[in-house]
Amino acid sequence: MRTHNYLCRINDDQWIDLMKVKSLDKRSFNSLIQEGCRLVVQEKLGIISKQRKQRNSLNNIYN
Repeated sequence: MRTHNYLCRINDDQWIDLMKVKSLDKRSFNSLIQEGCRLVVQEKLGIISKQRKQRNSLNNIYN
């Protein structure tokens, strides 16, 4: 499996929240950030799928 190194800027408030979650969860920042990435992808794919279904439903109704 390949890995990608990516530098990013994180807002102080979000970083403080991430540090609190890290101390409660006993996981690394990398693990938490990767989980966040997976959740964002799942959410966006769900939204895209829902929009596609709605569009297909509307097309079927009017065609």
